[in-house]
Amino acid sequence: MRVLIVTDLEGVNGVLNFPDWCTPEGLRNEAGCRFLTEEVNAAVKGFFNAGATEVIVADGHGSGGSIRGELLDRRAALQRGLKLSPIYNDNCDVAAFIGQHAKAGTANAHLAHTQTEEAIDFRINGLSVGEFGQLAYAFFERNIPVIFASGDLALTHEASDLVAGIYTSAVKEGFNAPLDAACPADEVMERQSAALHYPREQVLSDIENKCFAALQKYAATPETFAIKPLTKPYRAEAEYRATSTKLSRVTGHLPARKIITSYHDTVAGVFCEFYGKLEWGKVEGEHYKII
Repeated sequence: MRVLIVTDLEGVNGVLNFPDWCTPEGLRNEAGCRFLTEEVNAAVKGFFNAGATEVIVADGHGSGGSIRGELLDRRAALQRGLKLSPIYNDNCDVAAFIGQHAKAGTANAHLAHTQTEEAIDFRINGLSVGEFGQLAYAFFERNIPVIFASGDLALTHEASDLVAGIYTSAVKEGFNAPLDAACPADEVMERQSAALHYPREQVLSDIENKCFAALQKYAATPETFAIKPLTKPYRAEAEYRATSTKLSRVTGHLPARKIITSYHDTVAGVFCEFYGKLEWGKVEGEHYKII
C-alpha cells in the first residue's frame, strides 16, 4: 500500500500566525517547519505500522522547503513540485493531508484561505470548496481516496463533510468570526490569528493513531471512503477581493472580481484553467465580472 502525504503549514499545531511562521523570512519559520516535519513523521509512523510499503511526502506549502529533510523519517521519500493535472503521480493508492487549513470565509478557523488572502469563495458546480476539497476531488477522480486529514478543528469538519469515512485529527481551533467580502486582503490573516493550540504530545499521538486506523480501514473496506458526488460537466466560479499591497507588486492591481471557468469533463481541467489562466489574468472578457 502506497501513501502520498500532502502538506501545508498554516494548519500545523504551534504555528501561530502567518508572517512570522509561514514565510521563509519569518522569525519563527524554522520552528514552524520543524513542527510540520514532526507531525509528518507521526503520520509516516502510523502508516508504516499499518502496513504501508511506501510513503511519499509532498511539500505543498506555497513558498516551498517547509519539510526539514534532515529530520524526516528515513523511510519516507520527499517530493517538491505541485501540479493539478496530472495530480502528483498515479503510483499511490491513498492520499492524506497534514497541516491543512480551512477554506476561505470559514468561521472559527485559524488562518483560513483558499490559495491566497484575496479569495472570498471558490465553488465547483455550486459547491464551496477550499484547497483540501479541490485536491480531494482531483485525487478521487484518479481513484485515489483521501483517508486522513489533520489541521485546525474547522478543517476537520470541512473534510468530514466532504469525504465519507475519512479520519481526521484536530491540532488547534480558531476563535475568529467569518470574514465578509469587505475585509481587505491585507487584513485577512491578521484577523484570523486567534486560536487555542492543543498539547503537542497529544497532537502527535493522535495523528499517528488515526493514520494507523485509516490505512487499516482502507485495507479492509476501501469502498467506505467516498467523496460527495458532483455531476459532469464541471465548472468553477469564485469571488476575489482586490489584490493586496504585497501581491500588487507582482500581479499589478486587480479589482474585486468574480471569475467563471469554462465547462470541463474533469475537475482537474477546471483547476488548470482557473489557476493556470484566469486567477491573475487580465480582467476582461466572458470569464470575469467586476464586483
